[in-house]
Amino acid sequence: MKNKVIEILKNHYYLLSGIFIFLSFPTYNFILFKGFVFFAWISLVPLFIFIKGRSYKQILLSSFISGFIGISLTLNWIGNFGAAVPGGYYVVLAFLIPSLAIFFTTRIVAAEYFSRKFPALRFLIYPAIWIIADWIQSIGFMAFPWTYWGYSQFQFTPFIQLASFTGIMGVTFFVILANKVLSDFIYLCITKKDNKIDLLKTQEFIRIIICGCLLLFVTGFGFYKLNRNLTGESKIINLSIVQTCISPWENWRQNRFQYLEYLKYYTDKSLKDNPDLIIWSESATLENISYHYGNGRLNTFERNVLGIARESQAYLLTGEIGVVKDVSANRFYPQNNAVLIDNSGNVVDSYAKIHLVPFGEWFPYGKWFPFIKELLEKFGGSNFVPGKEPLLFKMPDTKFGVLICYEGIFYRLCREYKKNGAEFLINITNDGWTNSYAGHIQHFAAAKFRAIENGVWFVRAGNTGLTATINPYGQITNSIPILEKGYLTASINFNKNYNTFFLEYGDLFLYLCMTFILILYIVIFYRYNILKQI
Repeated sequence: MKNKVIEILKNHYYLLSGIFIFLSFPTYNFILFKGFVFFAWISLVPLFIFIKGRSYKQILLSSFISGFIGISLTLNWIGNFGAAVPGGYYVVLAFLIPSLAIFFTTRIVAAEYFSRKFPALRFLIYPAIWIIADWIQSIGFMAFPWTYWGYSQFQFTPFIQLASFTGIMGVTFFVILANKVLSDFIYLCITKKDNKIDLLKTQEFIRIIICGCLLLFVTGFGFYKLNRNLTGESKIINLSIVQTCISPWENWRQNRFQYLEYLKYYTDKSLKDNPDLIIWSESATLENISYHYGNGRLNTFERNVLGIARESQAYLLTGEIGVVKDVSANRFYPQNNAVLIDNSGNVVDSYAKIHLVPFGEWFPYGKWFPFIKELLEKFGGSNFVPGKEPLLFKMPDTKFGVLICYEGIFYRLCREYKKNGAEFLINITNDGWTNSYAGHIQHFAAAKFRAIENGVWFVRAGNTGLTATINPYGQITNSIPILEKGYLTASINFNKNYNTFFLEYGDLFLYLCMTFILILYIVIFYRYNILKQI
């Protein structure tokens, strides 16, 4: 058996990339799985070595298998979306995992195609193609920008200060670049038969040295940023965030008053810290608060919520089910909303979530695929209508933007909020349905990048966690452990906010990579079409 395993690995060592991909992202709260920051830098090396010089058929097969293994082990928690239905867990994964593996394979094949046309630029082509594919994955109704390689580095806080210049794309580029230059050098070591000392004079080795120096420079600059002493007049707001761990599997409507008692209990405890704003999670109050307030039809539960804000003498932000009317069809549709209530118990404003979770919160193609829509309804999926534009919530002397659950991974939306004047961002979420450490932490990883990219405070309020406040440099200042009931109170000092290069220029780094690949494509087109006609 042992010899058979060795033989398989010898002939199919690209399988190691599948294991390394799994080890590159937080999956279990266990010491042996906490080296993901390191593994990301070598995760693709076995696959990159294997496919060099191989046929496209072999590239397709090895890339798909590696991606399938890595994605299955890393994202299997998403199957819990369908867990309420017998066999639903496997139905979800049977669709999701192959789809993501195909997308993973496509970027490898595309990068290898360009690399074979321009071998000397191979080390730049791979990371450029990679982040272009990441960009494609972030647009459209079915966007799923979850699997960015850069998120693997969320605990490497000094290094990811790079995101203040390039955004998450630049961090991903760097990690993929490191994988490529390392794999090229190892491949050369394996195939070179003569004097091994000459390897130290090769371009492949020089690229490793340059990459290592860049890593040291970026990390050193990050340490400098993190240790600067900031001066200036302070502007502070006090926040209290409540985490009650409401079960996503129980009937919310039947238990809503009991859940409200939990919320009130921890809210009352937080009042000794004199918060200006109290924050509850996305799933805390699933009623039509703003709609019923507007037409004067508040029910008992909703009146109690407004009463808690009035009694606390603090503003209250919570989730709700919004209502939007389609005038042409004279129909009402639900939305996933955040609502702000002032310290007098009046609804100030509500925001409708723009980026809905594909399949989980909406499926815009139900007209053409009714059987899929029916299956999603059995799983407990929602049928929300997306909001149209971001909204700034206003309090005395401050403004902030709200991101509902999934929206925390959309970096352009966060940048738009900061550009419009938001002094801090709040992400209200409910990750309890994931029933996993991986689902909570993988989602949380994006939060640190949104803070660094925009130089802004990022506040996260999770029903089951991870609830935390993150300063503009990606440092966690306060937090509550996952699945632990309680509250935290934090002071946010806006003196730490600053305007980043990324805030000013956005996806400039991505556009440079797009331009680079476009130029290569034009050269290929010219070589193989124009020159053939001469």
